[in-house]
Amino acid sequence: MALEDRFSSFVMIEEMTVQDMEQIMAIEKVSFPTPWSENMFRKELKVSMSRNFVARIKSERGKELIGYMNYWIYAGESHLNNIAVRRDYRRKGIASKLMTEMIRKSLKEGAALGTLEVRRTNGAAIRLYERYGYIMKGVRPNYYDDTKEDGLIMWCDFKESMKKVSENDI
Repeated sequence: MALEDRFSSFVMIEEMTVQDMEQIMAIEKVSFPTPWSENMFRKELKVSMSRNFVARIKSERGKELIGYMNYWIYAGESHLNNIAVRRDYRRKGIASKLMTEMIRKSLKEGAALGTLEVRRTNGAAIRLYERYGYIMKGVRPNYYDDTKEDGLIMWCDFKESMKKVSENDI
């Protein structure tokens, strides 16, 4: 078992709360050129189609928030809006654990397909999504207002994805 696998086995996925905002904003601000505002996250906690989760790990300081994600479930589909991991915990399987949980929960709610947009230059994210079976199906030209960068549209069949990816493969 790789170190990343052993590490991620200590990660807990829990529902996001208002009390998480300070830690979420600290991660958000260093993860994206144009970060979401705290108000955007707070609104997502109230939207019925929105699903919001955090990754935590126990430490000497208690339970630390080390990552989070937001996605919507509607019309039988799951749309990933936001996922980020604290810099000092990247490349340890945290994003994979969040993705696996999103797919499992989506399937449980009847959403068998997943979609997302990703910056063309975000190679790390693209590789993560491809590992879960996401395939590029289109381009949204100038999708990102801040850089005018194209957004790649990716789709995934979650049932097929879960056949290929197991907890041990992450």
